[in-house]
Amino acid sequence: MKKLISIILFFLGSFAATAQVKDSIVAALKFQIEKAETDITRLTLKADLGNRLAFFDRSIAKEVFLEIEKELNDNEYTSNDFKMLKAEVLYSLSSVNSNLGSYSESLRYANEGFDLASAINYNRIAGKCMSNLGAVYKKLKDYAKAKQYYKRALAMQKKDSIPRGQVITLNRLGATFVEEKKYDSARYYFEKCLAVPNISKKYIIRVRTNIANTYAIEEKYDIAAKTFTENLQFLHTTNEYQHLSNNHLSIANIYNQQKEYAKATSHIDSAIVNAKKINSRLLLKWSYFRKAEIAHNSKNYSDSRKAFMTYDAYKDSLVSESRVKRLADLEYAYQFESEKQLAAVHLKNESTKKQLYFALIFVVLAFAIFAIYFIVKRKEQKISFAKNELQQKEVEKLKADLALANRKKELKKVVIENSITEEVLNRTLDDIRQIITFENEQERQLALKSLSASLLSEKTGKSSTTSLQNYLDKVNIDFKILLDTQFSELKPREKELLCMMKLGLSSTEISKLLNTTLPSIKSSRYRIRKKLNLASTDDIIACIERKSTLQINS
Repeated sequence: MKKLISIILFFLGSFAATAQVKDSIVAALKFQIEKAETDITRLTLKADLGNRLAFFDRSIAKEVFLEIEKELNDNEYTSNDFKMLKAEVLYSLSSVNSNLGSYSESLRYANEGFDLASAINYNRIAGKCMSNLGAVYKKLKDYAKAKQYYKRALAMQKKDSIPRGQVITLNRLGATFVEEKKYDSARYYFEKCLAVPNISKKYIIRVRTNIANTYAIEEKYDIAAKTFTENLQFLHTTNEYQHLSNNHLSIANIYNQQKEYAKATSHIDSAIVNAKKINSRLLLKWSYFRKAEIAHNSKNYSDSRKAFMTYDAYKDSLVSESRVKRLADLEYAYQFESEKQLAAVHLKNESTKKQLYFALIFVVLAFAIFAIYFIVKRKEQKISFAKNELQQKEVEKLKADLALANRKKELKKVVIENSITEEVLNRTLDDIRQIITFENEQERQLALKSLSASLLSEKTGKSSTTSLQNYLDKVNIDFKILLDTQFSELKPREKELLCMMKLGLSSTEISKLLNTTLPSIKSSRYRIRKKLNLASTDDIIACIERKSTLQINS
C-alpha cells in the first residue's frame, strides 16, 4: 500500500505540472492570427495557439492542428518553412493523440513527422517524434521497445543546442525504469537529466522530485524527505505553486508513513494552499485524500470526514464500488458512522423523491399526449364529417342543376317543336297556293302527292322524337348524373343509348326509337365497350354501376 501511494505521487509529480494558460494570452494569439499578413505567420501563430490549448483541452487542440494540417496539404506549399511547420504539426498531433488515448493515431503521426523531419534535416523535431514513439509504447507496456526508441531519440537530441527535448526524453526513460521497478537505473537517467547543460530550474525541480519519489517507493524515507525539503527551500521564493504543492504533498506522505502526524498535517495543509492558488483539481483531490488519511490515522475523525467529503467533491465521476469498499474499511468513530448512516438515509430519501418526481412528470406527459391525441382525432372526425356533408350538398346541388337543365331542354324543345309546326303549316299553305296556280291537272296531282308525302314524313319524325324522349324520361335521374359526372368520355348519343339499355330495351327496339339501323346500334355499343375497356361478354350497365360504386367507396 505504501509503495502504491509513492508511485501515485511519482506520476503526479511527473505529469501534473502543466502550464496555466491565461484567457488573455489565447485572445492575444487569436487577434494576431486574424491580423497576420502572410500564410506562414498565420499558420505558425495558429500552431502556437494549439500548443497552448493542449495544456487544458487536448480535444480542441487536436482540431486546431488538424485544420493546419489540412490547409498545408490542400495548398501544397513547397518552401522549407512550410515543411518545417508541417513536421511540427505532425509531432503535436502525435502528442495530443497519445494523451487522448488514441495510440494508433499517435504512432502514425509520429512516424510521418519523423520521416518528414529527417528528409529536411530538422533533427529537433525528428528526435521529438522518436521520443513520442517511445512514450506510446511505454503506455502500451512494451518497455523494451519504448527504451529502444528513447535511446534513438537521445542520439539525435544530444546534437541539439536546446536541451529541452533531451531532458524530456531522459526523464521519460527514467520513468520507464520506475514502472519496471528498476529504481537504480531510473535514478541514473534522472541524474543524467540534471547533468544536461542549461537545464531550466523548472525541470531541475521536477527531476529532483522524481528522484525523491523513487526513494520513497523503496521506503528510504530519510533520503526522500531530505530531497523534498531541499526542493522546498529552492522553491520558497518562487511562484511555482504546482511544484510547491506537489513537494509538500510528497513530504506529508512520508511523515504519515513515519507516524509523525503533526508534521504530515502541516505539509498537507501547505499542499492544499498552493494547489488552490492555481486551482489544480488533480492536486486538490489527492491532497484532500491524503489529509483524510492522516487525520484518520491521528484519530481526528471529524477532520478526516470533512477532508474526505471535500476529496469526494473534487472527483469527476460518481462513487465506484471500490470507493464504497474503501469507505467501509475505514473504521471511523461511532459518531462518524452514525452521521454516515444518516447521510445515506437522507441520500436515499432524496433519490426516492427524485424517482417520484420523474414518475409524476411521466404521468403528466402521458396525459398531455393522450389529451392532444384525443383533441386532434376529434378535430379530424369533425373535418371528415364536414367534408362528407359538403360532398353530399354538392351532389344534391348537381342533381338539382341537372334536373333544371333537363327542364330547360324540355322547354326549349317544346318551343322549337311549336315553331317547327308553325313553320311547316306556313310552308304547306304556300305550297298549296302555288299548286292551285298550276294549269295542268296532271302536274297538280303530282305536286299534291309530293306535299302529302312530305307532311307524312314530318309527322313520323315528330312521333319518333316524342317516343324517344318519353323513354329517356323514364330513366332514373341518378343514372343520368352518373354518366355525366363519371363518364365524360362518352358522347351524348352514346349516353342516350346507355339510358335505353338501362331500361332493358333490345338493340332492335333502340334502332327503331333512334330511327337508325341495327348495325349502327351495334357499332355504337362496340365503341362504348372500347372506351370503358370492357370485354364483349361483359354487361355494360352492370360494369358502369359497379365502377361507380368502387369510386365512391375509395
